[in-house]
Amino acid sequence: MGKRRKGRELLVQSLYAAALSGQDLLVCVDDQLERRDAPGDTAEFARPLAALIAQHRESLDATLDGLLQNWDPERVGQVERAIFRLALAELRYCPDVPVRVAINEACELARLYCGDEAVGFVNGLLDRAARDLAATGRGGDAPGGGGPR
Repeated sequence: MGKRRKGRELLVQSLYAAALSGQDLLVCVDDQLERRDAPGDTAEFARPLAALIAQHRESLDATLDGLLQNWDPERVGQVERAIFRLALAELRYCPDVPVRVAINEACELARLYCGDEAVGFVNGLLDRAARDLAATGRGGDAPGGGGPR
């Protein structure tokens, strides 16, 4: 498993832990890195992406809520929400990550942590998000449009 896949898994776990505990996301990332004795390249991937997610969390959540047409945002579980935050951050702010890779990785995370039934939901919403971003220009409100890597 590559550093990015491990980093994404670690980020979903950290986002979930931060949501439940109320702790700062970066503190949760450091805790997960230490607990898992993660290699340096995983940390080099995860920390900047976590900082990006933390910086743009409100915007990412607003984007998710806008995608949830005819769906109560409160019905989206914390694990799914963590996956969406990560994937939306990659779609919006990481031009070096191909759109299909960001969506596929999110689907794999959904399969791993939520089960097969969540994969279609994640895929559908992220596909719509990708189309919306393509129509408006990838990069959203990121200063300089740069990603974490």
